[in-house]
Amino acid sequence: MGDLSNSHKLFKKYSGHILLAVLVIIVSLITYYRVKIQMDLGPIWDTYDFLSNALLFAGQGTGYSDLTRPPVLPFLTSILFRLGYTSSISIFIVDGLLFIFGVIGLFLLLKLQFNDILSFLGSLLYATFPIIISFVGVGLSDIPSVSFAIWTIYFTILAVKKNSKFFYLSFPLMMLTFLTRYPSALLIFPVLFYILINRKSVEIKDIIIGISSSLLLLIPVLIFFYEVFGNPFYSFLNFFGSSSATVSTNYSAYNPDILYFIKNLPLFIGDQLVTIIFIIILCFGVYLLFKSKKAFKSKIKLFNTPSLNKITVIKLILFIILTLAFVGTFGKLYYMGSEILFFAMAYLLYDLVKNLNINNIDIHLLVFAWFMAFFIFHSAYSVKDYRYFVTMAPAVAYFLILSINQIYGKLEFKIKNINVTSYLFSIILIIIIISSTMSCLSSVQETNNNLKIIDQNMKSASQWLINYDPNYETKTVYSDLWPYSGWYLKMNIGMMPIFRDDQMYYTGTNDHNFSQQDSIAANNYLVRNNVYYCFSTLQKLNLTSYKPIKQIGKTVIYKRV
Repeated sequence: MGDLSNSHKLFKKYSGHILLAVLVIIVSLITYYRVKIQMDLGPIWDTYDFLSNALLFAGQGTGYSDLTRPPVLPFLTSILFRLGYTSSISIFIVDGLLFIFGVIGLFLLLKLQFNDILSFLGSLLYATFPIIISFVGVGLSDIPSVSFAIWTIYFTILAVKKNSKFFYLSFPLMMLTFLTRYPSALLIFPVLFYILINRKSVEIKDIIIGISSSLLLLIPVLIFFYEVFGNPFYSFLNFFGSSSATVSTNYSAYNPDILYFIKNLPLFIGDQLVTIIFIIILCFGVYLLFKSKKAFKSKIKLFNTPSLNKITVIKLILFIILTLAFVGTFGKLYYMGSEILFFAMAYLLYDLVKNLNINNIDIHLLVFAWFMAFFIFHSAYSVKDYRYFVTMAPAVAYFLILSINQIYGKLEFKIKNINVTSYLFSIILIIIIISSTMSCLSSVQETNNNLKIIDQNMKSASQWLINYDPNYETKTVYSDLWPYSGWYLKMNIGMMPIFRDDQMYYTGTNDHNFSQQDSIAANNYLVRNNVYYCFSTLQKLNLTSYKPIKQIGKTVIYKRV
């Protein structure tokens, strides 16, 4: 009994360091295997744009780039390019390292609220969500921006709870979050909300210094954009303009369903896990119903009519009105209006419940506000992609662990007077998580094999053109997969749109059943732009001024007649 007790005490003393080390090892292995898979699959559309931008930042530009993309990921990749590692593998590695960086940050963030075991479990949950595994090491901006966002939230809490000087780190990290993925500017809402509800605990001077230091990161970017576009805000305005524009129903990513992310939640975090969580919540709810009735009644007394003053009544009525307005207009109102409504609700909610003695209610609301900031935007915006859920994943992991923590607090299973409930429950969950992760990793290859074929076909077609016409760089070349062609041909490639019913679409339509009129429009567009070669992955184009000279898979090279 003494040996078990001593071992338990020793583990508790060093558990933070031990579990963090184990977490880093596990996540590093996951990242390694995921990057290996991506090396086989190859880059995808957005990744090629980031790669071309990285070449430009490294002083090795080939003529093609898309500088409307956020600069942080390509800039970090360009460092490896400057060191001589000019390969798509570089961006996979940078993405993977930033993922590990984010998981470490989430572990530290969870430790502010939970014990070491739960913090380990929550970080592992996040790291192994199917939606996360799907995009680790792909070379997209989603996971890197979320990693910076995690550290932003972490240092913001430290600035409020411990020392306002942590704002010197939180605001620059928030700027990095934004410059990694522009929609992440929405992170300003939960951060300002948290500062506002804790305004008596912070130093305004430190906030000003933190904001000023973040501008030091922004100024070089603005200068660069000014030199390239003649407008320092061009790239930002391009994004915010597109996010507020009306989207055609023919667009392949068009999806007006405001409940898209709720309906697909099991796909994002795993069917097995969701089932377990529902059982946990159900059991916990029944337990509270019978065991915590008195405690609940003591808190709810604060809302009994006799104890309410007029100001509280007004706040409660206003909260109800705002809630009804938010629910009634969600998906119909411009997303920024919904964001403002929600954060007004959140502030009133905190004001109403802050005296209920709910431990760390401000942190719970901060994380919920973090989730909602991105849920509102991506749900209200009619362009949807399941990878957008990545921005909400850390908050989901937080609340799953919060639920599990409540169960740990209510259940006891002792061995030699030591409560081992958390250990047993965690071991069971870890076994499920690891087995699910192995299955998820193996399915990634199969699920994305079509993307591998597209990439290989474009690579082979590009190499064929290089051999066919050594002077191809002097010709005007267009492609409907221009980021791919730009990378492989190492030249500026024109964007070949898709024509449907007298409309142009640059990133895909719902179907490819083109009419003769669509083919005529495409032909005239190419002629008008003096295009000599055109790469097309559309099988039913009938271009009268061009003839197909090579087909590899679904990729066809057309040459001007």
